[in-house]
Amino acid sequence: MFLHNKLHSFNLSSDLTQERPWMNSPFSHTDLPRLKKGQVAAQFWSVYVPCEAQYLNTVQLLLEQIDVVKRMIAASPADTTLVRSSAGIMEEFERGRVASLMGVEGGHGLASSMGVVRALYDLGIRYVTLTHKCHTPWAECSEPGSHPPNTRGLTPYGKEMILEMNRVGMLVDLSHASARTALDVLAASRAPVIFSHSATRALCHIDRNLPDDILSSLAVNEGLVMVSFYTDFLTCSHSATIQDVVGHINQVRTMAGVDHVGIGAGFDGINRTPEGLEDVSRYPELFAELLKDPTWSLQDLKKLAGLNLLRVFRRVEQVREELGGEKPSEEIIPIHDIDARWPCRYKFASLDDART
Repeated sequence: MFLHNKLHSFNLSSDLTQERPWMNSPFSHTDLPRLKKGQVAAQFWSVYVPCEAQYLNTVQLLLEQIDVVKRMIAASPADTTLVRSSAGIMEEFERGRVASLMGVEGGHGLASSMGVVRALYDLGIRYVTLTHKCHTPWAECSEPGSHPPNTRGLTPYGKEMILEMNRVGMLVDLSHASARTALDVLAASRAPVIFSHSATRALCHIDRNLPDDILSSLAVNEGLVMVSFYTDFLTCSHSATIQDVVGHINQVRTMAGVDHVGIGAGFDGINRTPEGLEDVSRYPELFAELLKDPTWSLQDLKKLAGLNLLRVFRRVEQVREELGGEKPSEEIIPIHDIDARWPCRYKFASLDDART
């Protein structure tokens, strides 16, 4: 947004707290010096396009964002590299470099296409957030007032999309999805799912947060909730503290178990952070706070810090191997699922039409 994809004057290895416009932006929390100070071993970069692009040139914009992330990573080879597997994370951890991974934030970027899912995986995308602040034609988001209204949760075509993501080895991310969609996915998926940046409804009662029944269902799926640091999700207000983050982590642990909680944060995608967790350099402060609690063992804190995510990632990769004999899905979204605002869509003629 600041540089319009032009990276000639940008270096992720520099201290962005000392450079304009980053130093004055409430959305800027990340650079490689701060990642190292925060002892971060792996980072998912969110490949995001706005909901307003849905039904327009969404896929083009998405590809351009992937290109930007890849160029950004390639410019700092001594500090980070693009990783495509759980094994790659561990390899870079041993080398002392930050493992960079990519995820797509918002299923509207897929243009409801199985082929796009497969192509994105080949480009290095390793998770897809099914919805953002808008519904897709096949999945319902959690944002109140989203248009058009969708009370179906996950459609039959949406379930086919989930199975295809399972087949190719794509992590399914349910942050932003409605509770109905989340439950439908938990019932349909053959692999564990993640909530990449979510909080708990018991502590902040908004639709965007997760109710206890979904948290309880997660253990059966073997999935993971990665807790958001956005103050609005933590306290339903514009301020929060480290203790509020700890509260949500503990709530997930209570309802789902210690094997199903992780760190999501959402840095660079939020403009309000908890006091004491202002940027990625402050992660050690959170773990120092948790170490004060005797109910958290060192092994449990390792799970929270990353072992749980690695377990889920490995299991998704295993499911990919198990389904390796299945052919790619050739399903096409049904015409009745396509929103009326999608007029700019080339429609291939059927054989009968061609003969006519």
